[in-house]
Amino acid sequence: MINLDSLVSAVHLSVTKANQALQNENQELISRFFDEVPSSNSGRLGSAETPEEPERTAYRPKYVTIEYPTDTTDGLQTLAVDVPLLTLVPVASPRVSEVKFRTNLEVNVNESNALEVSFVGNNSGGLFKSDKKPNHMAELEITINADEPPEGLRKLIEGYDRALRAQIPG
Repeated sequence: MINLDSLVSAVHLSVTKANQALQNENQELISRFFDEVPSSNSGRLGSAETPEEPERTAYRPKYVTIEYPTDTTDGLQTLAVDVPLLTLVPVASPRVSEVKFRTNLEVNVNESNALEVSFVGNNSGGLFKSDKKPNHMAELEITINADEPPEGLRKLIEGYDRALRAQIPG
């Protein structure tokens, strides 16, 4: 028998670790679609640069140049269009949105009025089969919902989509 609080805490910790692994994968998205470039702070708006201000890292999107056909007065011409890779590849942002942990448990109350549970084993095999079922059975369903991720990535992709559309005539 284990304490019900311990069971819920163990499930919550496992879900938290799984969500952290997914967040780390989402952070790798930056290196897949952006190049790190040195940046001077002089281009920042509304800030006076001070000597003790640390150097910042800037990220430039990885581009491919695609020749796009366009109709001109001289006939069909090709126009070089710089396309951010981020706009060409479907970007999924995996996250744990809901976890359902469902199991049959044997439930008891201990001396300090705390719930204790144990997993019901499969007694179908073995020499001695018992048709006797425990008196105190329950089905436990734990649901854990994750917070919504920020919309920054979606807005970033939309911005690059607009910049791409501005390069293409028509």
